[in-house]
Amino acid sequence: MKKSYLFVLVSLMIVMSVVLGACAPAATPEPAAEAPAEAPVVATEVPATEVPAPVAIRYWHTMSDAEAAKLDEVIAAFEAANPGITVEATRYAYGDFKTAILTAIAGGDVPDTARMDIAWVSEFASQGALMQLDGAMPDFDTIAASVFPGPLSTNKWDGHYYGLPQNTNTQVLVYNKASFEAAGIAAAPTTMEEFATVACALTDTAKGTYGFAEGGTYFWAPAPIFYAMGGKVTDPEITTATGYVNSAESVAAFTMLKDLYDKGCLSPNLLGGGIATDAGQGTGIYGMIIDGPWMVDIYKGNYPDLKYDFALIPAGPNGTSSVVGGEDVVILGGSKNAEAAQKWVSYLMSVDTQKALAQVGVMPTIASLTGDASLPAYFGIFMEQLKTAQARVPSPKWSDMDNAINNAYQRILKGEQAPQAALDQAAAEIDALLVK
Repeated sequence: MKKSYLFVLVSLMIVMSVVLGACAPAATPEPAAEAPAEAPVVATEVPATEVPAPVAIRYWHTMSDAEAAKLDEVIAAFEAANPGITVEATRYAYGDFKTAILTAIAGGDVPDTARMDIAWVSEFASQGALMQLDGAMPDFDTIAASVFPGPLSTNKWDGHYYGLPQNTNTQVLVYNKASFEAAGIAAAPTTMEEFATVACALTDTAKGTYGFAEGGTYFWAPAPIFYAMGGKVTDPEITTATGYVNSAESVAAFTMLKDLYDKGCLSPNLLGGGIATDAGQGTGIYGMIIDGPWMVDIYKGNYPDLKYDFALIPAGPNGTSSVVGGEDVVILGGSKNAEAAQKWVSYLMSVDTQKALAQVGVMPTIASLTGDASLPAYFGIFMEQLKTAQARVPSPKWSDMDNAINNAYQRILKGEQAPQAALDQAAAEIDALLVK
């Protein structure tokens, strides 16, 4: 009874305090002292700052020691310009590289990017292993327009581009200046007719010297002469070899080489044995060879007293030409960091990066750098040649095509078939490879 009475009393007191408070007059605030006007504070929602998650791009390559050291500098500059993105570079021996990429693809754990041989791009693209760059990479068209067309074409497969030419090379005429002086020849030949004449003028069977030597019969060796004389392996769409590898121009190229061989003006070493082209030229046995920019370091190391020079491949009916070598940078189709990988590829294709890697002998693919004073002086003749150099057929079947031409060239040299018949057979073999 006492507890009920206390509860009622407390409740009554609470109600009375509320009523009295409600009836009390509102207090009138006193005017405040004048103060500088302040803008009213408006409550707004401030979104939390989004910090992008760090991204690590895996980049695989086969660079030399000097190239890898310079690459470290390039990576540091890229990471400084792209906070949150790091590049993990892994170097492979060339002989192990293709197997490593195939294993990664099979295991579903691929690198984001890779620098691969130009002959591999179409093969991997045909397997769906590479990311299509045209129409996907924001600055692809700008970069593509800045590079030499020959190296760029090595990235095209089935109407689209699956890479960009990171670095390049080509072959030019390399001649022994002492041999030329001894034969009374003032300058390198500029036409194919002059080339054939000079090759025989430099030949002395009594001394065992040859005016010209090739490293073998695989397509890379005769390709500069083949292309300069107007030869083609297939049509542009890579649908047929008939009418191309056995065309009048293609036959003329191999006919000239056969004539030089029969006259003893082309060294027989290309069929195996004999003296290698660098050693033969370095010791005065071969007056002319056709080779790449790496000859500078080879001759500097092995034949430092050799007097030699470079010249464009002698011109055929349509001018000079040669063959394209080098590596392309690609983005793997299974990359989990495609957007960041595209930034890295763009950085590798920038003028600054191309010039940096040129310091260690990596030839740029950006055409406007031809003649740039910061590049090694000897790059000039090779970059001039690259303006008209052509790629070997960008096809996953290229290796088999190469074998067909190689075998035809050997049959021609050995007199087993005339050039036309040998190339007709090669055309039929290549056509069979192109049947889908």
